[in-house]
Amino acid sequence: MNRHTDDFPAPDAWHRFHVSYGETDCAGVVYYGEYLHWFERARSRLIRDRGMSYSEVEGRGVLLPVRRAEVRYIRPARYDEEVFVRCAVSAWGRASVTFGYQVWGPPDRSVLLAVGETEHAAIGPDWKPLRIPDWLKALFTV
Repeated sequence: MNRHTDDFPAPDAWHRFHVSYGETDCAGVVYYGEYLHWFERARSRLIRDRGMSYSEVEGRGVLLPVRRAEVRYIRPARYDEEVFVRCAVSAWGRASVTFGYQVWGPPDRSVLLAVGETEHAAIGPDWKPLRIPDWLKALFTV
């Protein structure tokens, strides 16, 4: 998992939001499982920023279910803080893609809150493994 900003993969995308009350526990700290939802939103933002929606990827016959998810929590995010989730493709396999994430908090994206990865299998509508198509790789080239 990537912890440093200077070697984060490109191209990347940022998902920016304020932590909602419903994402926190009674102490006002973000519930640990919410980070995976944030990763999904950042991943969708990355795909959209590159010119395609995730539903368009699926419409072309490529499904990307999560095969592995990992989060390393560094500092807690809290209710009503502005949070920034950075996302990029960190690795390609023959029939998989891995996304890397950084979660930054206040003030002004200066505090690293968490890092993570999700690895996705590439499968077709028949749920059989699918070689990553060139058009999908090209979507994430600089």
